[in-house]
Amino acid sequence: MAEGKKQKVVVIGHGYTSRLGVIRALGRSGYDVIVVVMVVNKKRGKPDTTPPIDTFSKYVSEVYYCMPDTDQLISLLLENCVDETQKVVLFPDSDVSAAAIDLNQDKLAPHFLFPHIDHTTGGVVNWMSKSKQKRAAAKLGLNVAKGVVIDVVFGEYELPSSISYPCFPKPLKSLVGAKSGLGRCDNEQQLRRAIDLMVKRCPTIPVLVEEYKEIEGEFALLGVSDGVNVHIPGILHVLSLASGGHFGVATRGEILPNEGFESLIEGFKAFVKETHFVGLFDIDFYKSGGKYYFCEMNFRYGGSGYAYTKSGVNLPEMCVRILLGDPVDSSAFVHQKATYVNERMLFDDWYNGFISTKMFRDMQQGCDISFVNDEDDSRPQRRFKKEICRSGIRRFIKRCLRK
Repeated sequence: MAEGKKQKVVVIGHGYTSRLGVIRALGRSGYDVIVVVMVVNKKRGKPDTTPPIDTFSKYVSEVYYCMPDTDQLISLLLENCVDETQKVVLFPDSDVSAAAIDLNQDKLAPHFLFPHIDHTTGGVVNWMSKSKQKRAAAKLGLNVAKGVVIDVVFGEYELPSSISYPCFPKPLKSLVGAKSGLGRCDNEQQLRRAIDLMVKRCPTIPVLVEEYKEIEGEFALLGVSDGVNVHIPGILHVLSLASGGHFGVATRGEILPNEGFESLIEGFKAFVKETHFVGLFDIDFYKSGGKYYFCEMNFRYGGSGYAYTKSGVNLPEMCVRILLGDPVDSSAFVHQKATYVNERMLFDDWYNGFISTKMFRDMQQGCDISFVNDEDDSRPQRRFKKEICRSGIRRFIKRCLRK
């Protein structure tokens, strides 16, 4: 790499708040940040290239738009992001981008560095299976909910008599089925309705049906791994969840030091080591009946990851340094509790009528950490406010039409 030239990192993902957190974490560390926006809606057969809020960050040097299609993404990376003077780092911020990169390592490896498992094509995707994860977690002594896998083929399936109610269905792989159909099912009719919702998105899909647990608290954690050493610097405690299409995503939460979670964290470290994963990861878990239960591991940045950066632990930078083969400071930890707010989740809940305008405003107040508002990088916040004003008019019209 030419002397004085910045290391390039390509951030790839769907949600603007999650991408923005990575952009700021890497931009402030001196990296040249390129953004690939994964868009899901179309205009006249083409991706919607309306600039999202994160692309207004002063740390973004280039922006590209791509449908959630593996071939399209790989072509875009090879055609637009290769640098002959360096290996560019790929930073996936979604399951789709993580899987696409993992399944095309042979094409990408000559030009890019990226998260991996033993540099083996398909290694990450193989571990995305929730049933594989739960078997490994249980073997290591972590608590997991019992479950059964139902294979849906072209919309056809049979429910085994061993299923007990209430239960909770979910796609076996986060990569397939998104959030459709997730929720408590008290009987067979509700379960079939939930599976049918998943089938609408993907007619052939394995579905994991777990025993339903009364949840006392929902948690997550982010960490980095070099394949041998695992660093987990703090815990995320969910205080409120988004409604509608963002099932299970936090609108507000608090980041906590590791005190009181030490033995659990050691179990999670053992699990990550079992996978041999190299990169940044996110683990979801919950508390039920006084016990903590492993839910799943995601092989990418988590939606509330910026709370770590604002707490003094720059996990995206640590991940990039690991991929570059540079030393990493593993002494960085979260030292005090702080509350955070995800404005994008609140905005979507407000626009879709799940919360009032007053609640939308109130929930943004009083938090220590904001995912959008930042005095040192203010353009995204200004853009966000403009979007609120424009959407307020559309929201008012929608409400009037419903009446």
